Amino acid sequence: MKVTTDQITETVAATAEPLTVAEAKSHLRVDVTDDDTLISAYISAATEYCEDFTGRSFVTRTYRADLPYFADCIVLPGRPIQAITSVYYYDTASPAALTLLAASNYTLVNNIFRRAYGATWPSVAYRDDAIQISYTAGYAPTSSPEVAAESVPEALKCAIRLITADLYENREAQFVGFSVIQENRAAKMLLQPYRVYL
Repeated sequence: MKVTTDQITETVAATAEPLTVAEAKSHLRVDVTDDDTLISAYISAATEYCEDFTGRSFVTRTYRADLPYFADCIVLPGRPIQAITSVYYYDTASPAALTLLAASNYTLVNNIFRRAYGATWPSVAYRDDAIQISYTAGYAPTSSPEVAAESVPEALKCAIRLITADLYENREAQFVGFSVIQENRAAKMLLQPYRVYL
């Protein structure tokens, strides 16, 4: 079973962006602080675009997948997946109360939630959110949340720089004279190897 983005909810947002305002300003060759808020907004927009394009989560956050039933293999979006934090389900015997599924019943292989060998799934109530899988995703920091972006691949950060620069330099009209501004091919080239096809 492949989980779609419509079936997941971000329950804990990322604590930082993959690119700092200082890094973006260095790329833009901006020395003043007047546009810091604007540049920060462009970094967020560029990051969101890059994550949507690649199907990945760059900086650690937590998601919850709400599913109608268990399957032997459930492909979770937002890779890289770091860990499954909990799995709750509505049992047929008590369909109004969530029950915690023991971690010994499942395993995580890359971005695939699997039934553990020899385990059986419990019966679940008939509802769209019968199973609730909570998991953390994103490139894990190697030291602390303050440097959450340190393990994000440099190619992804370069793509964010390029798109942030495009947004900053072309703030309103997307054409110069009679020529339409073309999409940033360098950014797409950097993102393409990381793209996940669901």
